[in-house]
Amino acid sequence: NICNATPGIINITKLASVLFICATALSSCSSDDNNETEVVETATLKTFTDINFSLDDSEGFDSGRYFSTETGKSYKKSQITDAIVPTVDIAFNNFGYNVNFFMSPNDSDDGLANGTTTSYVNYVTDEYTVAQFNALENGSDLDNLVIEDDGNSFPDSQVPTIVLFKNAAGKKGVIHVKSVSRVGYDPKIVCDIKIQN
Repeated sequence: NICNATPGIINITKLASVLFICATALSSCSSDDNNETEVVETATLKTFTDINFSLDDSEGFDSGRYFSTETGKSYKKSQITDAIVPTVDIAFNNFGYNVNFFMSPNDSDDGLANGTTTSYVNYVTDEYTVAQFNALENGSDLDNLVIEDDGNSFPDSQVPTIVLFKNAAGKKGVIHVKSVSRVGYDPKIVCDIKIQN
């Protein structure tokens, strides 16, 4: 009978219940749906999982076209402030099903004012494979990659695919484009990214 229970035990039980409910509510509200991503960082390599890049020209849905390997966040162009610009090192663009490409954040046509420079190999054949990406654990394993901007693109039909890049700081990385979705809400490509730390 709860009326005959020891008052101290009831109070502690009630307090524990209230604390649990509050902690659950706070943790469920604390994540920023589209700006946070899972990041695994070692001494030599950063890994980002399930990064979305918009296939919508107006970025009118959830996904943006810009990503910072420094902050670990995705951005729409409208969200990028003067403070964020120097950290953005990956940008994406597309012109339909057959022309998808990562571009330098300072691209003269569609990039950011005062953006950084990143070089890409968008059309990778046998230079690097998905199996190599999955096995990659050390940043030094990317040292010997030759990454010079190829000015190329990849079609939807080639996904899953690999894209190589080197940012303005000279850090080399690999993008694994895992899937593409153009139907329905929030058209996007979904990627995992690994970059030297």
